[in-house]
Amino acid sequence: MKPFRFGLPLFLFIVPLSWAFDAQNDATEKPLIDFHNAQQVRSRAPILIAHRGGVIGMDSPECSLSAIRLAAQHGYDMVELDIRCTQDGFPVVFHDNSLRNACGADQTIGNLTLDEALQIRYRGTEKTICSLDQALAFCRSLHLGVMLDIKTYGDITYYRMIANQIVKHGLRYACITITGNPSARKGLQEVALLTVTREEIEALQGNKKIDLRQRFWFGLPAQLPNDLIERLRNNGAYVIPAINTFRYPSDQHLELAEVDIQRLRRAGVDGFQIDSVYEKFFLVNNTTNE
Repeated sequence: MKPFRFGLPLFLFIVPLSWAFDAQNDATEKPLIDFHNAQQVRSRAPILIAHRGGVIGMDSPECSLSAIRLAAQHGYDMVELDIRCTQDGFPVVFHDNSLRNACGADQTIGNLTLDEALQIRYRGTEKTICSLDQALAFCRSLHLGVMLDIKTYGDITYYRMIANQIVKHGLRYACITITGNPSARKGLQEVALLTVTREEIEALQGNKKIDLRQRFWFGLPAQLPNDLIERLRNNGAYVIPAINTFRYPSDQHLELAEVDIQRLRRAGVDGFQIDSVYEKFFLVNNTTNE
């Protein structure tokens, strides 16, 4: 099992941040993940997906381009991108329904045009909200795959736009989506891996054989006993649990997360979606960027 490594010198991080940059100079050496090649995916396990758009810090707000850049520098394989729709029908990357907490604005993405949304700064920084098109271009240049969490739903035109952007940026085989919405799943099924359904889980638990190739399981550690991991993998599915701070009591989250991670790694999961506070559990030693 390949260890997760990061620890680049701090001076390497002090660079101008823009989505339009020289990709050749910024791209990581790690190849873009290819979910249509199970052997390649499992040879680099556990793959790591940065929750809420990357590595979050004082100057790298969640879902921002700076957080995406740090995810690449820290050695992640993918980032999760939360997608909301603007008033004029364009997908942008933003987590919350309201802009109040992240940006100090009493508005929502759905009340703004694309041009208006891209002018909004994150609170306390010069970083602005980015479009999905910008984020996908940036991820591709950094060899990062993407996990899409569709927060607001639309019509077939909206999903076709998202699908076209995925293909445009060469991420068709490096894209998965955790949406359970039937229309979104139908609109994205040709360009992104879909999650295993509840009905398929029930069938597996009833010892039925199902073809789950090009599918993945996503959920919480408590929902994933070791025998289910084995059944999912034997039927072709990737297994990617979520390790997020808000899932645990705040005074015990590190200890409880470490227990979950150790069990799941021993059981052979293919990867994790994590908050960056848990990076240290995937390190060879205790060195960090701090």
